[in-house]
Amino acid sequence: MSPLGARRARTAVGLALGAALAACAPGPDAGSIAQGTLEPEVRPDTPGNNLQFRFDPGDVVEAFGSTDGNFLVHFTRLGPNAVPDTDADTSGVPDFVEDVASVYVEVLASYAGDLGFQAPLSDAAVGDNGGDGRFDVYLVDFAGVGDGNFQHDACGPQNPEQCNGYMIEENDFAGYGYPSTAVANRILGSHEFFHAVQAAYDVGQGSVLAEGTAVWATEAFDPTLDDFEWLVSGYLDNPDQPLDTPLPGPVDAFSYGTGLYFEFLEERYGAGMVRALWERAVNGAFGVADPVWMQELPAMLTAEAGVSFADSFVEFATWNLYTGGFADPAVAYLRGAGYPRVRMSIVAAPFQDDALRVFHASSQYYALAPDGRTEMTAALVAPATDPSAADGLALLVDVEGVTDVTSVTRLVDPGAGTETVSTAGAARVVVVVVNPLTSGSSKKPALCIGTVAEVAACRDALGAGGAGGGPAAPAEAAPEETSGCACRQAGTAGARTDGVAAALAMGGLAVGAARRRRRRG
Repeated sequence: MSPLGARRARTAVGLALGAALAACAPGPDAGSIAQGTLEPEVRPDTPGNNLQFRFDPGDVVEAFGSTDGNFLVHFTRLGPNAVPDTDADTSGVPDFVEDVASVYVEVLASYAGDLGFQAPLSDAAVGDNGGDGRFDVYLVDFAGVGDGNFQHDACGPQNPEQCNGYMIEENDFAGYGYPSTAVANRILGSHEFFHAVQAAYDVGQGSVLAEGTAVWATEAFDPTLDDFEWLVSGYLDNPDQPLDTPLPGPVDAFSYGTGLYFEFLEERYGAGMVRALWERAVNGAFGVADPVWMQELPAMLTAEAGVSFADSFVEFATWNLYTGGFADPAVAYLRGAGYPRVRMSIVAAPFQDDALRVFHASSQYYALAPDGRTEMTAALVAPATDPSAADGLALLVDVEGVTDVTSVTRLVDPGAGTETVSTAGAARVVVVVVNPLTSGSSKKPALCIGTVAEVAACRDALGAGGAGGGPAAPAEAAPEETSGCACRQAGTAGARTDGVAAALAMGGLAVGAARRRRRRG
């Protein structure tokens, strides 16, 4: 499913949310795919079909084959579904149709050739398959509700989670706010076609792997496109969300934003990391009958990069300090200057938080001014009611100037409160609490930040009746992924330290209505 945004100049939250809800259907449910009983779907040009986006009964539908023989683009010249009629090369085929076909040729060459992914499965054996085994792209009017969608067609029979399918795309992008139809076709084609690639591996891995790697794929295909830069705020606004758990709601900006994590894997450990992860998602491929990507991730990192997930995730949390005006391509993201800063809670020293809750594979960032302190430290304090509350957690202390990261230190013992970093002349200090575990209940230690003496006093206060002496915290359910469509709504967990509001409020639909596009998919 492609990211829903608001490039078009429609600012009404209700309309935007309505479009997002409409984007969640139709499509095969996970249960039918898992059982391998999914019946082939009708196509947008099938007489009498009831698809939401389809050709009208009176449309004269033509088909244009790509130069490489792998794609068939279906279009009409008249009515609401008509493509732009410009034919500058006088070939008899509208330039828009030729551009769509050429984009898919280029995208396939990138994914299956340059990046080594498996090509999408053929639909040659499907009854209603567009005419032959070529991959079908149908150009129809989405009327502003969306702009593209990959549809599963038939799954199995050997592996019920491997499916073929087809594409439905917006016919002209009129009023969508893309800078050009050429850019629109490249963004849409690269994102949506990667869902077709994913379907050749496993369709049951959830929205984070599906949407996150599709966003990454667009960036890998063409870094000059701006989709990645706009979508990564879905993660950077929610670093305290478990990496593998979508946010609740109709539009989940977080899943799209996790493209940042997959970009980190490729930049840090080399090309092929995302492909290696998808290869481990295939049923039975590595001896696991029905693998889950997050459970396979540690083994993949060890095999491909010789690193543990824990150490890798702490480094990922560190890289996320180097974005925006604090970017440094020598130590972190090559294009980090184009990413927003990670969300941080602005606090004051000395600081104490006895209500901390850190989910697996997540991080929390606290920013504060040294206010004349020349040395500072931090400590995680486990309450007496839960002595293991800080086990496995990591603490980072980031010292920053006005526009640069001076140093990032991982404290050797996060519970000691005695290891200091120099903060003389620093503009601010950022303390990062990282839970680098892949699963398990959330951790609930207390956090103390300040000088060694201030942290010691904080520890004493907690032990005298704070987190150490108070009643046990009530049990809370960890975030869970709900069933159904992968579209969800992202929440905003706090203000950025640079004063920029969360870029994807209302799941990315309400803010920036003139800048983003709506896409169904």
